[in-house]
Amino acid sequence: MSNSVDDDWLDEDTTDESTRDHKDCWTILVVDDEPDIHHVTRLALANIEFLGKRLEILSCYSGAESLELLSTRQDIALVLLDVVMEQEDSGLQVAHAIRETLGNHQIRIILRTGQPGVAPERRVIESYDINDYKAKTELTRDKLYTAILGTLRSYKDIMQLEHQRQMLAANRRGLIKVIEASASIFKQQSIQQFAQGVLEQLQSLLFFEQEALYVVVQGGMAALSQDGGVQVMYATGGYQALCGKKLEVAQLAQFDASIKQAMQESSSVYAPDHFVGFFHTERGPVNLLIIDGPVALSNPDKELIELFCRNVSIAFENLMMNREIQTLRGAE
Repeated sequence: MSNSVDDDWLDEDTTDESTRDHKDCWTILVVDDEPDIHHVTRLALANIEFLGKRLEILSCYSGAESLELLSTRQDIALVLLDVVMEQEDSGLQVAHAIRETLGNHQIRIILRTGQPGVAPERRVIESYDINDYKAKTELTRDKLYTAILGTLRSYKDIMQLEHQRQMLAANRRGLIKVIEASASIFKQQSIQQFAQGVLEQLQSLLFFEQEALYVVVQGGMAALSQDGGVQVMYATGGYQALCGKKLEVAQLAQFDASIKQAMQESSSVYAPDHFVGFFHTERGPVNLLIIDGPVALSNPDKELIELFCRNVSIAFENLMMNREIQTLRGAE
């Protein structure tokens, strides 16, 4: 294998990696103080794909260099780690630091050594959180291929579990926010304060920067074609000037179709560039929460929004009942 062929291949591969989206690759870090090991590894893994994604090969030539890189990169799936580098146990120190100092328990680690006697396999496997331990002499191209793909499959499964764990944690946080938001809304004593509280809490849940309106539609679908069929109870951002005003639905032209759909179907509408939340009670008119801006919500997020709207309906119903009671007391 001539150096010229090796260098040409590396130049071509480096150019390709520099333009490649990391999300479309499995990123593998080779840590070894011998440049020839990096060359041979790249050649052995050239043009390999796993689950439709190519391999991106990164190189570090010392344990210290690898830890510096790993502290800044969270997308590395696998480390091929030499045991003996600047010190006889540099690789073992790196493996320990990855798990304990960096707290990275997802990345897979395959230790490779050219001096098996320095770090006996049994002791290393028992003492360090690694996924495989190979002598460099036994890693033929086929065996390296098998070890890499098997380890990447393990990494994929671990990341799927981690994603599910994060989703569950996010859902728990979301439910807590819904409960806290609902409790705050229940305390409001006026329609305007209620509308303001609803919009502020909804924005804090999922819509952080979008502008929003809380509108009331008196008279259902028939009111949409009448002057003043929609009343803005509260608004944020560029819509603040509309607070307290009665509008025709045509004055909210960009939401017209979604408002009508929400009214017809008695449900919330998720459009690409806005959201219309629907809720209605027996004692009151139709209420709509309009969020103006990109809406990219997961199914769990949508479920949280629907739960929030149901809680808002209950709060609105209680507010209407309290007003009726106060009106009756005032008439006595």
